[in-house]
Amino acid sequence: MLLPAQRADPSSTPETSLADAEVFRDRWSWWLSRPPVVQQISPHLVDPAQITLFDARRNWSCLPVGALDELPALTPAAQALVEEFDQHALRHGWNTMPRVTGRKTLRLLLAWIGAEAPIHEADIRALTDRRSTTIRRVLQFLDAKGMVVPGPTRQGDPIERALHRRISALPGRIAEELHRWMLVLRGQGRRPHPAFPFTTIRTYFNALAPVLNAWTDRVTSLREITTSDIQAAIDDQTPATARNLLPALRSLFRALKQEKLIFRDPTRGITMAAQRRLPAPIPTDQLRGLIDRADGPLAKLVVALVAIHALGKKETDHLLLADLDLLTGRLHVTRNGSRHTVYLDELTHALAIQWVRERRRLWPRTTNPYLLVSRITAADPTHPPIAHTLTDAVFRRADISPGRLRRDRILDEAAYTADPIHLMRVFGISGKVAMKYVQAAHPERRTTGPR
Repeated sequence: MLLPAQRADPSSTPETSLADAEVFRDRWSWWLSRPPVVQQISPHLVDPAQITLFDARRNWSCLPVGALDELPALTPAAQALVEEFDQHALRHGWNTMPRVTGRKTLRLLLAWIGAEAPIHEADIRALTDRRSTTIRRVLQFLDAKGMVVPGPTRQGDPIERALHRRISALPGRIAEELHRWMLVLRGQGRRPHPAFPFTTIRTYFNALAPVLNAWTDRVTSLREITTSDIQAAIDDQTPATARNLLPALRSLFRALKQEKLIFRDPTRGITMAAQRRLPAPIPTDQLRGLIDRADGPLAKLVVALVAIHALGKKETDHLLLADLDLLTGRLHVTRNGSRHTVYLDELTHALAIQWVRERRRLWPRTTNPYLLVSRITAADPTHPPIAHTLTDAVFRRADISPGRLRRDRILDEAAYTADPIHLMRVFGISGKVAMKYVQAAHPERRTTGPR
């Protein structure tokens, strides 16, 4: 095909068109036979002996998106690192696309930075804005080799970083007060206290977030919040939400008073009537076909473990591959420091076999010890469990929460037997919890006399 500039004019003679074609053929032959352009090594590679004058992050958007042969040449050390990355990807059974994209990303980094000095994590993550790059796999590979300078914002617990980010989004003075509250809960306040886990602090903040967002429209500091504001915030919530909100508010304002950031605790004296909530059954039409509606072997197994064997969401995510004994049809669950044995029914046993086969087919070389893995955790050398968001997505498609589904399963078993010992053995729950389900399933057996 002729180029537009060399395409024959319809009004030209055949002899002229033939001559143009011969010229084009000669030029095309020259272009194919020309020697390849030899790229030089970038003179701006990072020298490990060079002292940093000032800290500045790279802006990769200034580089045009083009072929890899337009990049500077690699040093021998960088070339060896790229080849080692290829072998790493093959050992872990990566698919073609992640392997090619990861090699391209690493090639781009090493061409401009080099392999002689550690690479700042922020420089690697700045490549996110470019198309056809993968950050997570390259970062994990370089970090395992000690070639990454961690970014200060990425250090620490992931939940802690998320909390700091969400709190920092609030207005200035309120954000400072929330940061101080978090320090108090972590045992770093004026008075020593046992440290709360970040998961508990996140639960408190999730309950506080809607109220804080409403307050920031009219106050600049939590000093301005009064008892009537607390009462109004509680009255605006449903009873279940209010019971989660009040302890979070008490925690917040007691911590601020301890740190002498407020003069009085506005939550003092506010109480809610005690209410014992018993489990309620789920309508049958909502449960019908629940496992069949799950998408894929992993989702079906997760739903079966919760809906049939009443496993909790967190303990399901943390099941180990070694906990599953397919030969005997048993699953060992670690719960509160002890081991609870689950005897798999025929359906769950078949779903477990399907998932193990799918797991081995997709990631035959993964060393992740957990039973449930994803494409991210299977390739992660730190071997984390699957993210809770993946499990949440499974039940979101079913339009039901895993906690409610688990409670319904225990309640259904309690309807067939009023023996709390049976519930304790089957589901590994305590005697107090078993009695709660028995009373919910058999209200006529509740004690109504004076105590």
